[in-house]
Amino acid sequence: MIYGERVKQVREMHQMTQSELAQVVPGLSQYQLSRIEKGTAQPDGESEALLAATFGVSVDFFQRPPGVELNALSPQLRARSRLTQKSKTAAMQWARLVYEEYRSLRSSARTIPLRLPVMRGADPVVAAARTREVMGFSPDEPLPYLILAVERVGVTVVGLPYRAENLDGFCAWQCDEPVMAVLSGVPGDRIRFTVAHELGHLVLHEPGVTGSAVESEADTFASELLTPRSALLKVLPARPTLNSLAMLKTQWGVSIKSLVRTARELGVVDQERAISLYKQISARGWNKQEPGHVPQEKPRAFRKLMEIHYGAGLSVSAAARGAGWSEELTMQILDQHAKADELPYAPVRSISESSSNVIQLRRRVAL
Repeated sequence: MIYGERVKQVREMHQMTQSELAQVVPGLSQYQLSRIEKGTAQPDGESEALLAATFGVSVDFFQRPPGVELNALSPQLRARSRLTQKSKTAAMQWARLVYEEYRSLRSSARTIPLRLPVMRGADPVVAAARTREVMGFSPDEPLPYLILAVERVGVTVVGLPYRAENLDGFCAWQCDEPVMAVLSGVPGDRIRFTVAHELGHLVLHEPGVTGSAVESEADTFASELLTPRSALLKVLPARPTLNSLAMLKTQWGVSIKSLVRTARELGVVDQERAISLYKQISARGWNKQEPGHVPQEKPRAFRKLMEIHYGAGLSVSAAARGAGWSEELTMQILDQHAKADELPYAPVRSISESSSNVIQLRRRVAL
């Protein structure tokens, strides 16, 4: 017996209507598909196999009881009004797919204790400073990495092989567990801000609370977490140019537009100068892709759990069988999670002048 909810899950992951799916699977009508998804009918063996092949899962996947639902707290959207419900639902179903396997794998490994400071209703600037402290970073340094630090304080972060023009990531609470999902194809600076923004929701807000004030608080939290004002005030030039801001971008890992906004809030530039810089950014076509390199960060824990469960060599075929996915789908999901050699390097701390002739070798940061 298959579960109709599983068919609905993979159909929604690929943003297909029942009618569209019925056209892909010969001999299966929209009416039959509706009954299958409601659990009042079962497909024949051939239809089961075709459904599985269509979505890159096994028939065994359809026979597994549906897992937990994830209720999005408040997605970080770049253009909220243009995000379709179909696209949002697809993102949630992708996150559910990966998170279910994450939970299954985690049952045989040591759980990372939750150390995330939950500070409902706190001042976003104060909460960001406290979060930096818990993560082990000083208040005046650029964050050398963010996603790995978020995982270290007990937030479950999953990478999705799914792109949506108006959605970069979102967060949710599963009982007392904070969960965050990041989508693929997002530039490094934008994904860092998205992760910081969603972290702000998890720290500051009750699940389900939404609104412009909530989004503004999460933005303030993200800005302070990534670029503490007291530290940024020391390095911003008196009259910032796009070139000087691009250099700061590579150092602090935030967008040029974000730096312009912070410079305006700090009073380093006035409104007229800020507008001029925004116009220059638009004229150069930088609204979607700015210059200045910010490394692409990926979550690590999911792949690490796979390595623990299936061995360091990580047989993709074994992992696919365990998850009920095709090998292609398994590789797509694994590619969203960092290998050991993709982990960031630990920052080089300052050394005294007396030992300045010592060469410091950087090491990869472990989860």
